[in-house]
Amino acid sequence: MKRRGALIRFRAAAGWLRRSAALLAALALLGSDTMAAGAPALDPPRSLAADAALAARRGKPLLVLFSLPGCGYCDVVRRNYLLPLTREGDEQARPVVREVGLTGTAPFTGFNGVASSGAALAFHYQVRIAPTVLLLDTSGALLVPPLVGGDVSGMYGAYLDEALAQAQRKLAGQ
Repeated sequence: MKRRGALIRFRAAAGWLRRSAALLAALALLGSDTMAAGAPALDPPRSLAADAALAARRGKPLLVLFSLPGCGYCDVVRRNYLLPLTREGDEQARPVVREVGLTGTAPFTGFNGVASSGAALAFHYQVRIAPTVLLLDTSGALLVPPLVGGDVSGMYGAYLDEALAQAQRKLAGQ
């Protein structure tokens, strides 16, 4: 009799685990659906020197997002923080934001007028993690430390705002 009771409890626990696992799997699929679709990409650079010059005319730093395909954190940073910067307010008051693939091979012109790629730029700035956002001046120098990683604590907006403010103060002092 004890054996039968133990078997019944085991089957009940196994059923509960299966139902819980199925529910968690469904929730994971629902939660990752927007990430799987990805946010629309930001404009890629054609010429970093021209992009930086445009940013300087606006009194802003050049923001460069390093991302990877399928990176959920990259999608969140792009969709929730960087895309709104490219759409809000007067166009002349917006920062210039570009996106490159961390391992990308698509060619563009670098700050020195020489052909470059996302992978080459990542190597130059020692970017190893996606997402990473750099705030650069007209020569390609870092204005503030890079913003590395995604929004895991809900504070990314504050970090980005502070980095933009510091970069703009630094540009104003040059």
